[in-house]
Amino acid sequence: MNVELLDSTTDPLFVISMAARTCYNSRKKDTPMGRANFVKGLIKAGHETPLEFASATFDVTGISISCQNQMVRHRHASFCVQSGRYVDQRENECIIPYGVLRAYEGAADYVKEAKELYKKLVINGVRCEDARALLPQGMATKLCVNMNFRTLRHFLKLRLHPTAQSEVRQVAKAILEICDEKWWWLVKDIKEKFDV
Repeated sequence: MNVELLDSTTDPLFVISMAARTCYNSRKKDTPMGRANFVKGLIKAGHETPLEFASATFDVTGISISCQNQMVRHRHASFCVQSGRYVDQRENECIIPYGVLRAYEGAADYVKEAKELYKKLVINGVRCEDARALLPQGMATKLCVNMNFRTLRHFLKLRLHPTAQSEVRQVAKAILEICDEKWWWLVKDIKEKFDV
């Protein structure tokens, strides 16, 4: 699994501050030095709507289709996902959770058999979009996701929770690391809450 930041709002503190200060008619009070504390105060007060004016785009590769399915449930994000309809899956790996491998010795064999059947079907003229129905949800895929900062915080709060599925939690931790490096003020409270 790999997560890379592709692009983001150039000066998110400025944009968020200007949006929020519109609400209070207080743009004259804006200073570059005071923005981080102002935005942290908005977050603490639960006034997160201005966070929607900044966004980040991430490239996420090497995750399973089941992990992807959890990510695309975040409605206020935009996604481009590798197509199982057009992309031949014959050489894709399958991501099998450690707990499954530990509990069932035949898991890797099951995946191998499913991939072999997929290959045979495609070679015999079955379209990829139909043959993929027999592949496990663990097949590797990739996606590009754009989230505004409010949605990003919501995603992190849900997917860093200890009860979240381990693979999507790894994605969330990788995104959190990037956010902490670039926008510490955005995720400071989340890092403390989940002790990561």
